[in-house]
Amino acid sequence: MGPSVVVEKLEFQRDEVWRVQYFRGLVTFLVGHSGAGKSTALEALLYPLGLITATVMPTVAACQQVRLTFRVAGTRWQATRSGSNPRARVSLKNLDDADEMEHSLPVKGTKAGEVTAGAFVQELLGLPEASRGATRLTLDSYYNTVLALRQNTIASAFLGGGKDEERILVLETVLGLWDTSLAGLEKSAAEAESRFKGAKAEMAAYKKVLAKGGISDPDRVRSDFEQKQREHVRAAEAWQRADAALKAAAGEHGRLIALHKAADDDRRKAGKQATAAHGKLQAATAEHARAEGALGELLDPPSADCTRCGQLLPEREPGLCQQCGRPCQDGTGHREGKIATARARVERLRLKLRHLEQALAAATKAADSAEDLAAAALKDRDLYDQGQLQPVRIAAQEAEKLAHGLSREVARLKEWLDSSDYLVRQQVVIDAAKAEMEKAQSAREAALTAHEVRRKEVVAHWTELFLVRLQQINPNIETAYIDPGDFTTRVKERDEPDKVFADCSVMGSPKVVTNVALLLSVRDLGRLDPGVRVPPLLIIDSPLADLGAVDRAIGERLIGALIDVASDTSSDGYACQVIAATNDPLPRTFPEVREIPVTTAQRFFDHAPHSDA
Repeated sequence: MGPSVVVEKLEFQRDEVWRVQYFRGLVTFLVGHSGAGKSTALEALLYPLGLITATVMPTVAACQQVRLTFRVAGTRWQATRSGSNPRARVSLKNLDDADEMEHSLPVKGTKAGEVTAGAFVQELLGLPEASRGATRLTLDSYYNTVLALRQNTIASAFLGGGKDEERILVLETVLGLWDTSLAGLEKSAAEAESRFKGAKAEMAAYKKVLAKGGISDPDRVRSDFEQKQREHVRAAEAWQRADAALKAAAGEHGRLIALHKAADDDRRKAGKQATAAHGKLQAATAEHARAEGALGELLDPPSADCTRCGQLLPEREPGLCQQCGRPCQDGTGHREGKIATARARVERLRLKLRHLEQALAAATKAADSAEDLAAAALKDRDLYDQGQLQPVRIAAQEAEKLAHGLSREVARLKEWLDSSDYLVRQQVVIDAAKAEMEKAQSAREAALTAHEVRRKEVVAHWTELFLVRLQQINPNIETAYIDPGDFTTRVKERDEPDKVFADCSVMGSPKVVTNVALLLSVRDLGRLDPGVRVPPLLIIDSPLADLGAVDRAIGERLIGALIDVASDTSSDGYACQVIAATNDPLPRTFPEVREIPVTTAQRFFDHAPHSDA
């Protein structure tokens, strides 16, 4: 059995408030009608550990943080993860060791060798990072196969319904049947076979040339060798010349790129200057218009009407204000002064406007010129790239390819020329490669034989325990079989034909019972066989699917089986914990089972008690 895994509590932060749900006892059932949020809770239960395939429902996504407190082999850990951002880093903290620093780990690795949160927890649980071909096991692989039965697959798919290759490798790993030394022997045998075939291919190529008369005469071989040498020398010289031309062309191309960049920078600078000049001209034009308006107002004769009532003003004696009748100085000189000032301002602004128009014209001309120069530089660069650089590069590549090809031919002819006894020497190489291959294959076959014996023994023992669990739940089951190759099952009930998993009822108890019994029995096997390393924790969503309507007794016996597996302690002194959910009320009250009601009036997340965190 693997190290114990016990979930203590699940906390979640919403609107800056922490709430908590405790999982006291070893068998916990979330009980409530469909749609109340039980599956949402179970999907979120191990989400803080860094699972990628967990379904994040809107209720969980609304949480700022989700935090799981759990024990592994008695050591308390705490995992915290963002609910709204599943890609955020996961924080893992050892609560029993204050000196150990908190681990902040990514959900997905972005560079080689980076440890993810899932990989950290996987190592914590003692689950190897096994791989075979393109299949590589992660924490999600174990979760979907041996840790959890999910609502959408428990009654319709075999152990989560994942890929066969992944399921087989997961079960091999937890059963202790995944052997790294065997994988090494298989690799060595494959490499030895490849070397043997390569040596034979070289011999066949030599004999083919020999049969054509190409190397029957040593003088002919020597002549060909010298000819190829000369051709290789010429090709190498041509390659050097082409390479030198390529470097020169690349330098010229770089110069044109730099010229275009400088011209483009000048173009942008001139454009900015023209834009600025245009803005200044517009501002000056507006200011000049305002000055002319003010001058026009001053040039208009003063009104003879009252500014308040609009009636004609009466005649006043000299020295009195025509409107208010109070003594005042003659305002004519004052008005003329304002007019003169306004005219001077208009003239000054007119001169400024003319200067800005000239500056704008110059800036526009400079911008157009810079635009033309940048376009010309770009055209020169592109024309040189297409007309000069690319042909030179292609010529250099072809020259390099020709030189390398001739080099290989020279080397092969020299080997044949230097080895008059090539056939004898190559046969020695073939014989040695064959002996090495046979030795490697023999070692692999011996290891495979021992492995198959162990595999059949483990699966046979597992099958016995599987049948016991099946009959504990459904006494009508007569026989059960687990295939040692792919671990598929075959179950036969009394007075019914032998059925494989896929032939069972699509909706209902047969597949549910098979899935549950298989995972219970592998934990039974873990308690008896120290080589089996399956985590004791088991999460089951809807284990009573269709049982309430089909057979109440089967439902009671299934719950009894869950209580039974939880009551037997693991090797480190902690029992298997079972957390499940059901739509129907439990058939009766079980003292060993703690029920957490989940209804629309008592939601798992919304109505959880406040936490002290």
